[in-house]
Amino acid sequence: MTTKKRAVLAFSGGLDSSAILTWMVREQGWEVVTFTANVGQRASDSLDAAAKKSRELGAITHESVDLRRELIDEFFVPAMQMHAKLEGRYLLGTSLARYPTARAAMRVARKHRATVLSHGATGKGNDQVRFETTWLVLNADPAERIDGLEIFAPWKEKIFLDRFGNGGRVVMRQYLQSMGIPIASGGNEGEDPYSQDENMLHISSEGVALERPEESHIGKIVYTKLTDPAMAPDRAEYARVFFERGRPVKIQIEDENGVVTARPIEGDSVAILKAANEVAGRHGVGILDMVETRYVGIKSRGVYEAPGHTLLLEAHQDLEGVVHDGPVIDEKLSQAPLLARLIYNGGWWSQQMRKALAGLQEEQRHVNGWSLVRLYRGSATPVARWSPNSLYDPQLSSFESMTGTALDPEKARGFIDVQALHLWAAERARHQARTPVARG
Repeated sequence: MTTKKRAVLAFSGGLDSSAILTWMVREQGWEVVTFTANVGQRASDSLDAAAKKSRELGAITHESVDLRRELIDEFFVPAMQMHAKLEGRYLLGTSLARYPTARAAMRVARKHRATVLSHGATGKGNDQVRFETTWLVLNADPAERIDGLEIFAPWKEKIFLDRFGNGGRVVMRQYLQSMGIPIASGGNEGEDPYSQDENMLHISSEGVALERPEESHIGKIVYTKLTDPAMAPDRAEYARVFFERGRPVKIQIEDENGVVTARPIEGDSVAILKAANEVAGRHGVGILDMVETRYVGIKSRGVYEAPGHTLLLEAHQDLEGVVHDGPVIDEKLSQAPLLARLIYNGGWWSQQMRKALAGLQEEQRHVNGWSLVRLYRGSATPVARWSPNSLYDPQLSSFESMTGTALDPEKARGFIDVQALHLWAAERARHQARTPVARG
């Protein structure tokens, strides 16, 4: 490069980001500002260690940004309220965390007068879309704008691909070793390594060890956010989750007799999710092994551990069952997979998502109360719920009382006759002999 450019690079201290930073600084002459997003990863993924390592590798400075509250309040809670699950299963833990991370990179760039945003996502995956779409879209917002914005994605640059494209992580490891830079494995050092990505919502595992979907993941990866269900306690615990306007505001752990066994956690959304992770993880709740469809059309296998998210979603969906009318629930369930795909594909800042977020303000207004969820050996089962806004009326619902309610049973006959009329007409036509219409 003939002139030095200043870039901001998201940096974890792992293999990929370490190799990219080393290559950008030592071989391409970049000035690089690194930043690490605190999205609730374990202490072993030390923020301080990442800062120290980035400077050792040549970063001009490093920023650690605490994004936990942004992740939970702005992204996780709305996605949970939407019941967003990709392909009906995946809770989108990685997808959701990328949005506040990408936005934070822009804040760091403005602070350090950098005009280039860089990421380590490959051209095969989804993260490239989430990062770059966020940067391009938010750059139209005067409050977020970076004048002269450029995006540098090494895994889509010929000069980088010529060096690392064939062999990927193996070549990167060899490269760092040749530079005298130690690096730990994300999974293991054997023939079948795997990488992990973690935040408060979940931890994902993928890689060589999981690239044969016909083979079980059991024994190939180590659960880190939850207990193996086979080793979980043989006694159930109950989590009573309280909601206000659809937001979890308190979690209370009880035994089978309803006795509170620990100090309830309330008010702080980060603390509530942490408590949900702990109790659900203790019982092996939230494991998912699936093959999904990436945005680029490639199938990909991942193993996900999302105990707290699973628990809170079960409780929220259960409570909605008593406060929402049937057609509202049906419409919501029809939209949930579309919104999940939108989140997965980098569309959080789209008009469709803004419309959905605006609709949640009204929809969640009545989602108040609690749901009691039984946790036992991998399962999270709602067993009771209550709301001051409940549509459930015991007298109206009971089969033991057929008179003196808002529903007059004698009127049911006419109602059924009318609603069945078009079905009857279609069935009659299906069985009638038809005489061909003569031509001529």
